[in-house]
Amino acid sequence: MKILLDETYASNDGKQASRNIWYGDADIYVDGEYGKVIGLNESLMNSLCEIIKNDLSKNVAHAPTETNWYFYGSAVTQDDIGDNSRSTIMVRERSGEFITNFNISDHDFAVNIDAILLFKADFEKRLTSH
Repeated sequence: MKILLDETYASNDGKQASRNIWYGDADIYVDGEYGKVIGLNESLMNSLCEIIKNDLSKNVAHAPTETNWYFYGSAVTQDDIGDNSRSTIMVRERSGEFITNFNISDHDFAVNIDAILLFKADFEKRLTSH
């Protein structure tokens, strides 16, 4: 994965700051029976946790009150009506608590939603325990 952008936005009153970090070329796809699907595995979770841990350890100009990560998948898939889709894993940390969200294709929803929900729960638990 390569970092695309790392920016911090402060509120007008200066009491809050949101750090946002975008990563590209995340290797989150595998070939499925009917096309590319999100391939959630231990290796991916370890990589994401390591990146997040490293980013949180870095000092930035404005200490963030929350940090958001956006991990863009390296592949683009197409849905049945011809729209392109790029899966994204998003993470927010605020006050030591983590929330994750996945933007996925209709195909990933149909064939992979149970695995995605399990990965999401394990991922949040692991992030919180670090």
